[in-house]
Amino acid sequence: MAGGLVGAGAALIRPKPTRPGAILHVESEILDVRLSRSRPDRGIATIRSETRNQFGEVVQVLIAKLIVPRRTSSAAVIGP
Repeated sequence: MAGGLVGAGAALIRPKPTRPGAILHVESEILDVRLSRSRPDRGIATIRSETRNQFGEVVQVLIAKLIVPRRTSSAAVIGP
């Protein structure tokens, strides 16, 4: 995995077509994060991404499960 992300499944919905010249805006939300049962160095994150066009219409919704590396306690971010 080398610090990257691996897809573990996804659902893609396209309720409206995207046209050439469209201006797209994507917002993503983390829905769930849990530990992997079989690999303690990894977790599974469920993410929902919604793409809207310049008129605010939803043109794509993606719900994806990603296998992500877990931070070790020594890699924790230390504030100022």
